[in-house]
Amino acid sequence: MTNPFDPPSGETPDPASPAPPPYGQAMPPYGQSVPPYEAPQYGYGQPQYSQPQYGQPQYGYPQAMRNGLGTAALVLGILGAVAGATLFLFFVAFVLGVLAVVFGLIGRGRAKRGEASNKTAATWGFSLGAVALVLSVVGLLFVIHVVRDMNRCRERAITPQQYDACENVW
Repeated sequence: MTNPFDPPSGETPDPASPAPPPYGQAMPPYGQSVPPYEAPQYGYGQPQYSQPQYGQPQYGYPQAMRNGLGTAALVLGILGAVAGATLFLFFVAFVLGVLAVVFGLIGRGRAKRGEASNKTAATWGFSLGAVALVLSVVGLLFVIHVVRDMNRCRERAITPQQYDACENVW
């Protein structure tokens, strides 16, 4: 019984015999020798392996989508619109609305350049941010109106009971 791991007995390969061709290349016809391998020669002005030639595609990892600002614009726009609907949170609606508008514009720009894939979310964030800004202005005007009416009421009050009743104007 022979050991399959022992070298083959008998014949030893002749070092002058040609080596088989590389994988994927056809064998030369019988009786012809295989040409020896020649390494590429690089001289002045020729690109090296690490330098891609002009016009050749660049391969690498695909760039990840940058959807964060579009999503943030949408979330801030929704929160700003809800805060704006609550008239006494107009200052919160203003801050959230400004952030949503800015993030929405940046997110839309990224989507136009192909860096992001959520143009719709960025657009809605921008729109809801604008709504939040309008509602914050309406809330500010409402608060100014209520305070002005309260002050007028107190100026016209003669008795302490009338003065105290001015707090329930709105």
